[in-house]
Amino acid sequence: MSKKVRTLIFIVATITFLASGAKIVWTYYQMHVGQSAYENISHEVIAEPPDEDDPEVPEHHPWPDIDFATLDAINPDIIAWLFIPDSPVSYPILRGPDNNAYLRTTFDKKPNILGSIFQDYRNDADFQDQNTVIYGHNTRNDSMFGSLKKYKQLEYAEQRLDVYIVRKNDVLVYEIFAVYETLATSDTYTIRFESEASFAGYLKEMAAKSVVEIGSPPSAGHIITLSTCTGGDQTMRLVLQARLVETVAVAR
Repeated sequence: MSKKVRTLIFIVATITFLASGAKIVWTYYQMHVGQSAYENISHEVIAEPPDEDDPEVPEHHPWPDIDFATLDAINPDIIAWLFIPDSPVSYPILRGPDNNAYLRTTFDKKPNILGSIFQDYRNDADFQDQNTVIYGHNTRNDSMFGSLKKYKQLEYAEQRLDVYIVRKNDVLVYEIFAVYETLATSDTYTIRFESEASFAGYLKEMAAKSVVEIGSPPSAGHIITLSTCTGGDQTMRLVLQARLVETVAVAR
């Protein structure tokens, strides 16, 4: 091998190395900026919980009190707040004109690799479809939907079965009943069903796929499907499915 060829190989390798390093730095910078934005908005719109030792304060509820007036002023596409106690999941839920609008755009309409937690655009915004699908990115630092992979551990899942969707006038309370991996094009993402019987069959099939035995599988009603990438095969998704168990009216 000639000296010129060796020099050329060295130059190409160096450029490739530097480009890869720059990409990694940029990715971490983007994640830092995005996560900081979510932390800031959480501090701004989530009210401080009352002092539970104060006898004048009514019993505290497990979901956060959200300032929706501030959220509306930031972005009217914010339709609710998703919260799972004792986990990193506490984010606004967005709904755009398609499923790309908030894939790489944060709640404040700024481009960022973290994107947003967003509802499938095919769903109605009122969460009254039989299956409401909610997407979020799988991250290494457990932000967004990065912590959902921990639900494949039974002990972790059993302690975090409750999911809350906080809206302006009520709170939708869900209980997780299934955790599994599936193809991104699978029947899991079916939103509406032709009959109650077909929906009941779907629910039974989804519950049977769960890698952990948790919750109470429903036979009717409404569910949510939280969906994220698996971090490996790009055709696969990790999903958590939860049944609606209660709707609590909220006075504001």
